[in-house]
Amino acid sequence: MSTNILEKYVEKMKRLRIDRAHGTAPHKPALLLAIIELIEQGQIRENKVSPSPDLFEIFMKYWSIVTDRKPNLALPFFHLKRDGFWHLHANAGYETALNVVTQIKTVPRLREIISHAGFDDDLFVLFTNASDREAIRTTLIDTYFSDFNQEIESLIAEEQQINNYSQRLIQQVDYVFTSEHPAVSDETENHVRIEGFRKAIMRIYDYTCVVCQLHVLTMDGASATEAAHIIPFNASHNNDIRNGISLCRLHHWSFDAGLISVDRNYKVVVSDFMLERGPREWLLTTLRGRSIILPEHDELYPAQEALTWHREKVFIT
Repeated sequence: MSTNILEKYVEKMKRLRIDRAHGTAPHKPALLLAIIELIEQGQIRENKVSPSPDLFEIFMKYWSIVTDRKPNLALPFFHLKRDGFWHLHANAGYETALNVVTQIKTVPRLREIISHAGFDDDLFVLFTNASDREAIRTTLIDTYFSDFNQEIESLIAEEQQINNYSQRLIQQVDYVFTSEHPAVSDETENHVRIEGFRKAIMRIYDYTCVVCQLHVLTMDGASATEAAHIIPFNASHNNDIRNGISLCRLHHWSFDAGLISVDRNYKVVVSDFMLERGPREWLLTTLRGRSIILPEHDELYPAQEALTWHREKVFIT
């Protein structure tokens, strides 16, 4: 692509229309850095950026480095359109609302009205080229976050490690599952291992509890669900994603305590050896026989060997 086109967008990045009423607001450059990160990771492959949990999470990581102000992804996602290279697309039925609305202050409202956004085609092509992408990222950091250059570089390096590890876990489904050997070497740094496993499981199950279908996300990307090992990691050292499921905190605890498990037909089994009381919708006994949520592709399903291990070693009968 022409050097002139890169220079054009580099200049635009230097002149983002940001709120200076209460000091320089880092919303837009932080959002752009987060998007660049997702493009680099291969999570954004087409010129279509949605207000997704992955975007919230990485935006928050940049945000926490550069400011202690209260974050709000809705602000830059909507107002970046004023810079001329960012184009919003409405959800079906909300086209008129998007044309007339002058501001969106909350993430729920953002998601209600906006389906996704896209860049100028020329700019997105630049983002898909490693050297051009790095030139734009460097411009954003030097222009708006020069005091945090080292911290941001460390974050970028760590995110690349986590994403690479997560992708390796997903690729492990090409091999026969075994509960006896680690899916990836224990030489991997502990933090990268934990975050990479969590990222893979959350993406596969869309931040949703497989048992109760609870799906709660805060505007900073925090989730009510957790990545749970079926065979505990300290027993198996196995981060194979087929040894993982997404569970809310209640059902994660219940699963680890052996009060619930999953049978060969991917239905919930509930132990008879417990006492419970409370609102009916929260009782574990109401889950008995319920089918769990499964990934879109069967090669990602929880391994039968792991589920059998859990029923035999952990589930209370």
